[in-house]
Amino acid sequence: MTETGWETTIKCLRQQLASIKNRALAASARFEELRRQAEFTKIQSLTYQLEARRKFLAQSRGVASLAKNKKSLTLTLGITAGVSILTGILTKDGITAMNTGITGLSGALRGLGETEWVVCLEKNLAVAPRDNIGQGGIWVTWKSLMIALDELAVRAKDESLGNLDNIVSELKKSRKLLFVIQAPTGGAPV
Repeated sequence: MTETGWETTIKCLRQQLASIKNRALAASARFEELRRQAEFTKIQSLTYQLEARRKFLAQSRGVASLAKNKKSLTLTLGITAGVSILTGILTKDGITAMNTGITGLSGALRGLGETEWVVCLEKNLAVAPRDNIGQGGIWVTWKSLMIALDELAVRAKDESLGNLDNIVSELKKSRKLLFVIQAPTGGAPV
């Protein structure tokens, strides 16, 4: 090869290397963005699972409450049926009316079962009514945990949180948590 041939080859190689470097930098930036989204999604998923558990427990408590009080059962079912009929008349759609009725009943049951909730910061993150927690474990109020999770979600955008054990460990360090102190005799929490 002549000297100009080598120069041309080197020039082409430099251009190719620059192109490869630019693509690698773009891919690296995209991977970093995906990592941040994955960390944020961990917190969102944990929050969603805790909220679903709380709603299920509230609904179960509501059903138990209705089973004890027949008058409330009749009233709740009557209101639900009335809303369903009214929705059916207004929308002229039986499916919508049925969905509205079921959603209304579910919401009414959850409302009857609502209470002050606490979460145990152990490996399984148990959700329980504050007046029904057992001995042992580190219990925090629901509201304070949601605030701490929001704070952790902001941090998740900039740093890796690791697995669930690491996330729980980070939550335990939060200054936003309000801890529930249990009475030593097994009585109601303070």
